[in-house]
Amino acid sequence: MSTADSKNDNESGVGNIKTNILIIGGAYAGLSAVRCLAHHIESIRMDSVYKDVLTSHEINITLVEPRCGLLNILGIPRAIVDTEFARTQYVPFDELEGVQFNRVLSESTASSVRADANAGKGYSLTFVHGKVTYVDEEKARYELVKETGKGREGTIAFDYVVVASGRNRSWPTTPLGYTLDSFLREMGGSKKEIETNDIITVVGAGAVGIEIAGDIKHYAPSKTVNLVHAHKTFPPEPLSREFQDLALDSLVRSGVNVHLNTRIVKELPGGDLQTVDGNIIKSQLNYWCSSHSNNIDFLADSLKKEFVTPKNNVLVNEYMQLLNKAKKLQHFFCIGDIVELPIIKSAGWAMYMGRQVATNLISLMLSNTLVEPFPDLSQMPRGMVLVAGNGEIVSELGGEIELNHKGYSQEYKDYCMGKIRATIGV
Repeated sequence: MSTADSKNDNESGVGNIKTNILIIGGAYAGLSAVRCLAHHIESIRMDSVYKDVLTSHEINITLVEPRCGLLNILGIPRAIVDTEFARTQYVPFDELEGVQFNRVLSESTASSVRADANAGKGYSLTFVHGKVTYVDEEKARYELVKETGKGREGTIAFDYVVVASGRNRSWPTTPLGYTLDSFLREMGGSKKEIETNDIITVVGAGAVGIEIAGDIKHYAPSKTVNLVHAHKTFPPEPLSREFQDLALDSLVRSGVNVHLNTRIVKELPGGDLQTVDGNIIKSQLNYWCSSHSNNIDFLADSLKKEFVTPKNNVLVNEYMQLLNKAKKLQHFFCIGDIVELPIIKSAGWAMYMGRQVATNLISLMLSNTLVEPFPDLSQMPRGMVLVAGNGEIVSELGGEIELNHKGYSQEYKDYCMGKIRATIGV
């Protein structure tokens, strides 16, 4: 996109920003919220009841995200072994359809925008290419991304905030990916590691571990691939034993060496792994997929004390507002993987929450009402789709367990990237 009509703020003093709505995190949940907010505002401007409100007051939406594009985390297990595929899993924000930023705060010109992109639509969109370092009930502090050294800092005052900061896992399953080029360098480095090691072990057979083990063996069949899991079945989510057995069988048939009921106590020099019973699993390269952490360290201590559980999940009500037994923050929303809800965390749920909270937020701004609660989970079937061994698709939804379901197999040709972009509208 041409930069002739764009505004990239690279001047020395980034300073303070004032925004109506701050979105922290630009992955599935955050980008869904941005797109839905824009859609609602454009639609409401055509409504005679609210037209005057939005005509006289433009809504400012600010997104803070350390990556300058949509990264499909679902595709990482294949991206680490296939750099050409990796290129398809990262779409720079200025190449998205449906979302156009008219202002960018960045340490580089990695993202360009048209200053008049949203003229006459009733809103403006600002992208801060950085990370939030602190947020309380009124303001956030951020630091711009800089690949070497410390980026410039600033403060954002907001009326409403949506925290959609997601989870972090060990590299490369959570790459930095500040730009498309840096992401491709990371995936190229991961591929080289795989190519130069003959024995590769994945520790932890959650969905991520299963797919990494399966994809490495599928795209590098000459490698010895181990999958180590501390329990007798996997994945750990509340799914049927039939689904678990089908995933296990698929991996074993592909040639993955599966070690169940096996706990690792330490990694030895050279990569070998020592188990709790003293056995040694020969290995050269290890992927640790046995844990994750919610990216909420930036929450003010008062918010952590009041709204974060011992498992580091955020307490919310059915409208995704911060809520505990004694207090609710009407203007403070949290969505995606970080929330305390009895669901299997997924991209689908994250996008759903982004749309839901945008709908409620606009209604709250215009009429001080909330219109869409989270669905009754007792009526929702649980499910999961996995890429297991040999590229096979193992799925369970509503009690239906299948191998290579036709629809899911089609969606996973690009690891759901097309479906995600269509769902969000980008």
